[in-house]
Amino acid sequence: MKNLRKIIGLFLFIFLAGVVISVISINKTLHKKPTTETVESYKDTLVLLKSEKGTV
Repeated sequence: MKNLRKIIGLFLFIFLAGVVISVISINKTLHKKPTTETVESYKDTLVLLKSEKGTV
């Protein structure tokens, strides 16, 4: 009976430690500031794309 209690206690400790570690890592990823990337299009590329469509 003593061994069963030790096994259950160890299991609960590992389970709770895993839950705490998961919550901490999820909170870290949620609080990161997102990096925004912008894509610039120039008039040169728009003219080239329009000319390619017209030559088909």
